[in-house]
Amino acid sequence: MQNNELIQQWIELNKSAMEAIKELGEINTSAMTRLTQRQMDMVGLYMEGGAKQLEALGGAKNVQDVVAAQSSLFIELNEKLMNNARQTVEVLTDVKSELAAWVEKGMEKTAAKMPKPK
Repeated sequence: MQNNELIQQWIELNKSAMEAIKELGEINTSAMTRLTQRQMDMVGLYMEGGAKQLEALGGAKNVQDVVAAQSSLFIELNEKLMNNARQTVEVLTDVKSELAAWVEKGMEKTAAKMPKPK
């Protein structure tokens, strides 16, 4: 009887560990997907900025036009990059919260399975 209980406990422990690993994998996959999207958005911003810069330079008639266009494009790109950075920080904050909840859940499950002192 003792061996059956031990085997059952071992099975439950492995099942819990696999569930926890699966949850961690899902958190990591979601984080990587969201961070990759932030990077792709950043590349898009640079590509868009380069295209606008070429367009502005093509239509410039003098140095003042070039300086004005560059200044305007710089301000616009800077605002978009700052917004992207804020969104990236939000993603990282969300991931931190998800990982903290995952650890807390694991600790609660572990504590529940620990033998009670007699």
